[in-house]
Amino acid sequence: MPEYRTEPLNVPYVSGILPEGERDRRVALTSFRSAAPQSRVPTREVECYECGRRSHVPSSAISAGCVHCHATLNMEDVELNSGTRNLTVRTLGNVMVAPGTVLSHLSVVCRNMTVYGRISGNIRCTQELCFRESSRVEGEVRARRLVIDRAAEVVLTDAVSVREALVEGKLAADVRAAGVIRVGRDGVLRGRCDAADIAVEPGGQYIPPRD
Repeated sequence: MPEYRTEPLNVPYVSGILPEGERDRRVALTSFRSAAPQSRVPTREVECYECGRRSHVPSSAISAGCVHCHATLNMEDVELNSGTRNLTVRTLGNVMVAPGTVLSHLSVVCRNMTVYGRISGNIRCTQELCFRESSRVEGEVRARRLVIDRAAEVVLTDAVSVREALVEGKLAADVRAAGVIRVGRDGVLRGRCDAADIAVEPGGQYIPPRD
């Protein structure tokens, strides 16, 4: 029977230290870092109209899911006109009421809302609510910023909650503002106001109720 002899194993490294070339090769094989820079998708911060908490969504998305309450959020802009049948609007986009439009019993939650027609109902804007024409709103109004244009005469029958307000036209309302209410030089504000400050420019008027 032939005799077999084992040859000694020649190891190219000592004490577990790899040669430089072998070490570089293994690092290259196990590296997950890409040479090309990764582009980040632009996002914007939104406030969920269901739970009220904020999150970031892609800027170009037309809908997204709230990461907190998992509600489906619409982010499209909406235009309301006289032919509008759906009087309930929920969107993180902007809403515009077209000129000549007359709508009542509205329920709107949106980012910005610009009103050229006559509306009535409950309105909540996470940013700005702007009246460009005269209107009488019977319902709850909440916004970060309320703007009454010079050409508008607006009556808000229910209490209004805002962060700040700018009255350049005529507004009759009871306004609660966390910040400043500004009355322009041609503006007239009638009603009870609870605000951090009321700034009236020369020519403007603030007429509180008589107790």
